[in-house]
Parts: sequence; C-alpha cells; structure tokens
Amino acid sequence: MNTYNSVTPASFGNSSTGTPINSSQANTTHTVPTPAASTTFQQQQQQQQQQQQQQQQQAAIPPALTAFVSICHDKAQKKGFSSTQLAKMQTELKYLIEKANETGKIWKNDWRKQQVPSLSPNTPLELHCNLPHKTPAEKKTATGVRVLNIKRSTSTRNNDEDETASSDRKKARAERFERELKHTEPRLSSQGPTDYTFDNKQPIKGTCQTLEKSYLRLTSAPDPAKVRPPLILREAFKRLTQRYNEDPNVKYTYVCDQFKAIRQDLTVQLIEDEFTVKVYEAHARIAIENQDLGEFNQCQTVLQKLYQHPHITNSTNKLEFMSYCLIYCLFTKNFDTITALRLKLSGKDKQNTYIAPALEIMKAKFSNNYHLLFKLYSKAKNTMKKLLDCFITNERVRALSVMCTAYKLLSLEFLLEEFHFDNENDCLTFITEKQVDKFIELKGENVYLNTANARSTVMQHLQQTKKVDIKGQV
Repeated sequence: MNTYNSVTPASFGNSSTGTPINSSQANTTHTVPTPAASTTFQQQQQQQQQQQQQQQQQAAIPPALTAFVSICHDKAQKKGFSSTQLAKMQTELKYLIEKANETGKIWKNDWRKQQVPSLSPNTPLELHCNLPHKTPAEKKTATGVRVLNIKRSTSTRNNDEDETASSDRKKARAERFERELKHTEPRLSSQGPTDYTFDNKQPIKGTCQTLEKSYLRLTSAPDPAKVRPPLILREAFKRLTQRYNEDPNVKYTYVCDQFKAIRQDLTVQLIEDEFTVKVYEAHARIAIENQDLGEFNQCQTVLQKLYQHPHITNSTNKLEFMSYCLIYCLFTKNFDTITALRLKLSGKDKQNTYIAPALEIMKAKFSNNYHLLFKLYSKAKNTMKKLLDCFITNERVRALSVMCTAYKLLSLEFLLEEFHFDNENDCLTFITEKQVDKFIELKGENVYLNTANARSTVMQHLQQTKKVDIKGQV
C-alpha cells in the first residue's frame, strides 16, 4: 500500500516534460528504420520519458518527507490505530504537507523531527520549522544548572576575555534596568488601573438584580454584588435585543456596551451553554450590521471555541458562523485559520447553504477573478451580504487598479455593471471618495473614466487597502 499518495496533494510531481528538438536535429536526414527497430526505439524512448518523470517527481518531493509519512503509518500500525484514528492522522499529515507546500517550506522543514498530535498528544499541529526552539547555545543539565554549549578556541585567550567583558556589561545593564523598573513601578501604577486576570478555577455567583449595566474593565476580583445571575442576564438580553430591533434611535455604542457587559458577567461565572452562544451570535450579527469588525472578530473567536463543547456541537447556527469566519479570515489574510476550518468540513458541510457560497467566494478571491467575486457578492443575502460590504470597497479598488493598467478609458456604465453597484449614486460616491472624479470625461452621450491618468491615484488608495489594524479591521 502506498501510504504517501493517500496524504500527498495532487499537485506534487505532476509536471510532464518532453525532450526538445533543436533545429540541427530537425534538418538532419535519417535512415528509415525497420518496423522491429522502430518498435524498440519507441519503447526505449518511453522508458526514458518515464525515468525523467520519476526523477522530476522525486526531485519535487523531499526524501525525508516520504520517510516521515511512512514512519507515521508504521507507528500507527504498531499502536493498533482504529480506522477513525488513522483517518485523523492522515488529515493531520495532509494539513502539514499542504501548508508546507503553500508556504514554500516543503524543503525547509525538518521532516526528521516533525511530529503529529495523533502520535504525540502534547505536540501542536504545526510545521517543525515554525515552532519556537530553544537557543542552541544554552542547554539545561540534569542537575538543573544551565551551561553554555559554545565551542571555545584553544589558540588564543582573547575570546575568553571578550566574553567575560560582555558578560559583565550585560549583568550591569540588567541591574540598571531592574533599578529603573523598581523606581518607575509606583508611578506607572498610580496613573491608571491595570486589567485583572480572571481565575477560571474560581467562578463566582452573581447576585445583582439590575437589568441594565455598563461594561467596565476588570481591574480587581469581580464583586458578586455587581454581577448578574443567569436569570437576570436572560431578561437583560431579551430587553436589549428587543430595543435594538424596535427602536430606530438606539445607538450602536450603547448596544455594544450592554452586550459586552452581559458577556463579561457570563465569563466570570463560567457560564458556557446555549444561552452564551445565543448572546455571542446576536452580538456578532449586530457588529457586522454596524461594520464593527473588531467586535465581530472577538465574538466569532469565542464562538468557534464554544462550538467545540460536546453539549453545543449541534448548534443550528454553527455552519453559518463558520462561513462568516471563513470570509473574515479570507479578507484579513488569516490563511492558517482558513486551513484549519476547512479541514473540519465534511462533504455534507461543503454543500451547506452558507458554506457553499463562502467557498465559491474564496475560490474567486484566491484566483484573483474579480468578475466572479463581484457577481457572487451581488447574490449574497442578509448577514453575509453585510459582512462582504465591509470589504467590497477595497476589492473594487484592487480591481480598478488592474483595469487602470489594462485600459486607457472605461465607461462609467461598464464600472456600474462590473462592480455591481446598487445604483448610479453608489458608483459616483465610490469614484468621489477615491478622488478619481477629476478624471471623468464626457464624450458625446457617454461618460468615461480616464484610467490612464487615474492610475497613480488609484495605486495610492491600493496601498491603503493593505493595512490591517490591531483589532483585525481593514
């Protein structure tokens, strides 16, 4: 059984090459061979081509990788892995190989030291070359004393003297930093409170009966008298969502503040149930509607962890919010999370009404097919459409930068249809905001954008689309 092919991406070693014929060979006159000789010659030529293909395939795959996969399957066989355990291990192998191939580390990674969680439970699912490693110059002995593993030169004493002087300087600098930190600690702490690190092993039981409470950062141990119990939290959640849906004058800042207070009370009481999921899902939807990607990112991160709990596995909205997570990570370039999420999807999941469109959008984005991307955007509905609205302007700038390179003139009617604006006003607003309205030209009854002259301005806006802030917003 070829265990390597079962986990290796199909793109490895698939190139086929032929031997080119130069002009001198083409013009040379040859004697016509006999049928038997011709057959033998063709067989030899086929064998040579097969050997070349095998050599190319071997060159594309590191021998250490092939050995690593074989060793993993041998260990699994010795441990008596079940079919489920074996499938899980193969999924992990496939993930590592695809990641190494996509990031260009297929040869860089040390496959001899690579491990997988199925065989080493305490090992993360990550390439060995991406893991943090201890400094090779410092190792810990059996007695707990650290010794330097440095090759010393025996020909001269200068190195020893330099190392001693360097060590003294480092020691003096460390002592100076320590004195300065001790001196400045009281002054820094007096300027403002610091965040309190909540102990997950010591939950509290809230007794507060107030429905409405503002969010405040924890700077000390939570006071049970200021924390609302589950029954009050449910009433507060019901009242808040009802007001958001019915009161057109309610401000998002107020709603977000109330949601964060509810989430905090749930956290300090270690409440992780269906109601907790409901709160985070509602806050995530409202954050998307108000284009608050930072708050949405916090909610969806917690949701992905909550969905893994056994009692929450069958959540009806799990795949829906996984699709939002895929789209968010796609446009913020979080490819590691995308790969991890896609490995969790079954064949049935990929046909889901939320997951299938998300995968199509990812395909269009990865292939730089902006025509298909905008078409899929126009077909999106509800929350997915609102999430795409947060990124679509930047995608239009990227597409326009390509058009400015390829064309000298573009009609506004073409841009209106290609970018799938809702109306002409949206198109004109986009052009004005990107400061290319000064390049509009009127020719007869048609209105054109002089893309040749607008190119430098568009490129400046293109650079701005590549920025992502610390909250995950673009």
